[in-house]
Amino acid sequence: MTLSDQFQNLPKLLKVSEVANFTGTHERTVRRWIRDGRLGAVEHPSGLRVPRRSLWRFLGLDMALSA
Repeated sequence: MTLSDQFQNLPKLLKVSEVANFTGTHERTVRRWIRDGRLGAVEHPSGLRVPRRSLWRFLGLDMALSA
């Protein structure tokens, strides 16, 4: 599966737990990234959500999609 395919298969808004699972970290770590402003997130009626584009930028993969 290509990087572009992986990006397209992710939901547009990811739960904190999904980001933690994808990055192999704990949910507290993801929340710290959000709190510190390193990872963009939006308030959703059912909790914080991370746009997949923000996750890709955070991981440094944003440029890979445009190539």
